[in-house]
Amino acid sequence: MHNRIQECVVLCNDLNILYVEDNEEARQFTMEMLKRFFKSITVAADGEDGLAKFKENEFDMILTDINMPKMNGLEMAKEIKSINKSIPILILSAHNEENYFISSIQIGIDGYLLKPLEISQFTDTLLKSVEKIHLQKEIQNYQIELESSNANLEAKVQERTAELEHRLYHDSLTNLRNHTFMMKNIGSSSNETIFLIDINGFQKFNDIYGLKSGNTILKKFAQNLQDFNQNNNYTVYRVYGDGFVLQRDKASSIQESFDVQKEKLLNHFESIKIYLEEIEEDIEIEVTIGASVNEERPYIKADMALKHAKKNNLTIALYSEEMDTSKRLINDLYWKKEIKSALKNDSIIPVFQGIVDMSQNIVKYESLMRLKQDDNGEEKLISPFFFLDAAVNTRQYNKLTRIMVQKTFLFMQDKDIDFSINLSFEDLSDSLRVEFLHEQIQKHGVENRLILEILESETVSDYELVINVLKEFRDKGVRIAIDDFGSGYSNFEHILKLDPDFIKIDASLTKNILEDDRTYTLIKAICEFSHKLDIKVIAEFVSTQEIFLALKELGIDEYQGFYFSIPSTKLL
Repeated sequence: MHNRIQECVVLCNDLNILYVEDNEEARQFTMEMLKRFFKSITVAADGEDGLAKFKENEFDMILTDINMPKMNGLEMAKEIKSINKSIPILILSAHNEENYFISSIQIGIDGYLLKPLEISQFTDTLLKSVEKIHLQKEIQNYQIELESSNANLEAKVQERTAELEHRLYHDSLTNLRNHTFMMKNIGSSSNETIFLIDINGFQKFNDIYGLKSGNTILKKFAQNLQDFNQNNNYTVYRVYGDGFVLQRDKASSIQESFDVQKEKLLNHFESIKIYLEEIEEDIEIEVTIGASVNEERPYIKADMALKHAKKNNLTIALYSEEMDTSKRLINDLYWKKEIKSALKNDSIIPVFQGIVDMSQNIVKYESLMRLKQDDNGEEKLISPFFFLDAAVNTRQYNKLTRIMVQKTFLFMQDKDIDFSINLSFEDLSDSLRVEFLHEQIQKHGVENRLILEILESETVSDYELVINVLKEFRDKGVRIAIDDFGSGYSNFEHILKLDPDFIKIDASLTKNILEDDRTYTLIKAICEFSHKLDIKVIAEFVSTQEIFLALKELGIDEYQGFYFSIPSTKLL
């Protein structure tokens, strides 16, 4: 990575760049990054300013934000491309919506960078653009020289141009067609099969055997693909470090179903060994493959399939709509903005839902998170069901957790009633969150009335750590509840390990108790087992009198749901 940065610094040193960004904080951050590469940087405050400065000066490259006042980045780029079609323009934005990508392609944008900038992504994208700039300058300079020379040099011009074009469209290490060439030609057919092949754990080869051996592996793997392709009529590309593509369209002389192609490919990769002369050993190679068939934006879809295959430990995956992450990304971006606004406006609040005993008397409250939104003058309280995953994905979850703990403890510190807050196993595995929770318990003196509701997760790797953390809270007088018991990852063995004071039966069981005899039997077993261990049982999502009476008949200790109370900012 260091070598690529140094290469990028050398190539950028004599280039003039125009940087357009209206947000001062983002501008300062990005400028620090740009100064590592460029000596000549001109800054514009918005699209209009950027267009004006472009017309007044000569630039080699433009880097611009999208959302800006007066004229946004795409509008400015369109105007600039109408003046100079060949100038490279890179888009820098926090947005990842499809319409921005489509508009960028239509305008002719050369690259797309997401905020916040990450050095490796920035370097890779920048390198591709500046290499093209230098190649283009080299071609131009060479052609100028030749125009002043004897006409007999025409053949050399053609030869040099072909050489430069080959460099532009071919990978220097493997001599395969590269990502630039693929993006120029991919999608030209409505019936394309794309296999994106990634070498598993390639970095370990570099780490163990060195870069020279790593390059040898890549060259021999590329040759292996070409050998496979002798009778299969694909176009073969190297698209990134250890990523290769096989592409076949309907014009191919070989017509096969996807299943046939898949079987051939899997058989070929079943046992690949590459001999390294440096160590005189055979290295076993394993791959993961993402595929797309007859899809728009086929490479992107194959990449989604590859990520799905890696996540699920599959050798190969064919793209389907369920793998499409673009909708999730759009949703995350929307809620990232809403959460940021809510944090700024103090609109993350706790609401409290009463929990009752068999006589329907409130004995405690559960604190629940809500996000206040203004809907045309009407206040709406949004459940974390809609935004909590986005908060985790956009690294805002920790802020929400801290605010909820502080506001809940402050509200309940002078109330003479028990209350609970929700935590995940991941929360308890984070030493900083645990330390913060201890500080807040001591500050507000709520330890003897606090109940921690714990939701289990499949991602927990150190169960003993969580048990020890809970013991520290229990030693202070804090009680423990297992949330959503009966579905997901909860089981009876975990009850014995965690030794909770309460078990909260999952809503999926509660709502089906009247219709499903097996659910009734399961709740009964949970209740009997828990009572023998002196653990109280709480039923969640009790919505009707009929469900309440059925649960009461089984001896459930406490009840929570809309039949008794709805979450409110005030206690009943």
